[in-house]
Amino acid sequence: MLLIVFMVGIFCIGKLLIEIETLEEKLEIANHELKIAKSENERLRLQFDSITIEDLLGSPEGWKVVGVIATAYAPLDNKSGMCADGNPNMTATGTLPSRGTIAVNPDLIPYHSRMIIIGDSWIMEGTALDTGGRMRQEIYWIDIFHEDYISAMEFGKQEVIVFFKEAN
Repeated sequence: MLLIVFMVGIFCIGKLLIEIETLEEKLEIANHELKIAKSENERLRLQFDSITIEDLLGSPEGWKVVGVIATAYAPLDNKSGMCADGNPNMTATGTLPSRGTIAVNPDLIPYHSRMIIIGDSWIMEGTALDTGGRMRQEIYWIDIFHEDYISAMEFGKQEVIVFFKEAN
């Protein structure tokens, strides 16, 4: 009887060892598949990181496209005291600020460039005629002229896409 118990015990241990080997093989295969998946994920991440807005949207000949942060300013209704660096009646290019005037960092978007700005459910056309403190600090930032302080504040801060064509 003891011999039967002993033989059954050895049989069970043998069966457990086979199951452990099978599980170890499955774990090794799963680890290998995980390494392959991580490698593919990294390849796709690098590929994704290299995609530009121009790749996604394309751009008409002579036009460039860039994603920026847009805010609004109202130099003619400067209630905050921050909507004009100097004379609120004159832009950096010497023009009177008006509808369609866009403040830019001229290192990114040169002055007098024609601009088409696409926001969330809106689109507008304008010209790069001004700059400001924020634009000199942040390259990817524009400020859109508004007639009054309230509408400028309501505009808030938005991510937009800008198509621009440098003036000839």
